[in-house]
Amino acid sequence: MNRLIVVTVSLLWAWWGAAAGLASAQSAQGKPASQRPITVLIAYHTLRGHTEEMARGVEEGVRRVPGVVPVLKKVEEVTKEDLVAADGIILGCPTYFANIPGSMKAILDTWNWKLKVDFTDKIGGAFATGGGQMGGKEHTVVSLLLFMINNRMVVAGPLYEDEQGDDKWGELGAGAMTGPIDPKISPAELDSARRVGERIARLARKMR
Repeated sequence: MNRLIVVTVSLLWAWWGAAAGLASAQSAQGKPASQRPITVLIAYHTLRGHTEEMARGVEEGVRRVPGVVPVLKKVEEVTKEDLVAADGIILGCPTYFANIPGSMKAILDTWNWKLKVDFTDKIGGAFATGGGQMGGKEHTVVSLLLFMINNRMVVAGPLYEDEQGDDKWGELGAGAMTGPIDPKISPAELDSARRVGERIARLARKMR
């Protein structure tokens, strides 16, 4: 009888130790994905501050969606942890000679080749600034979206509709002209930034 009690107590202690170890391991790994906040990373490159102004508009749009948290960072400050944790990623940059800046392209390549981030099924969006009316902003947005598509992301752009709600359409991304003809970010351009932020945030929440 005493031997049976000893064996039973030993088994209980072994079970308790295993359970405690499992709980500790789960705690070390962090909360399950379902319990983490839904986050949208807004990563941007800026030279004169115009793209940063648009990025803050995107941030405002993300905040419109309950339960979604924006993370605003310059692209060179983004870590692998930021990328892995993000449910959605919105990239923005100025347009240099109708394309993305070389320094930003190098960072994007690093995310893929060196950091080996798994972007599969993250929601992506893009925005761009440029000096001229036909300076290549759309090409810049497309280049950013192509990076996402090639990395298995799901991409989307801002949504619009007329005042009557009869005509609805979507666009590739948000954009702003920042050259001598129109050097400041207009309310309509800032609105496009908010729209892309809100769209990606809603989709990120839906996918979660």
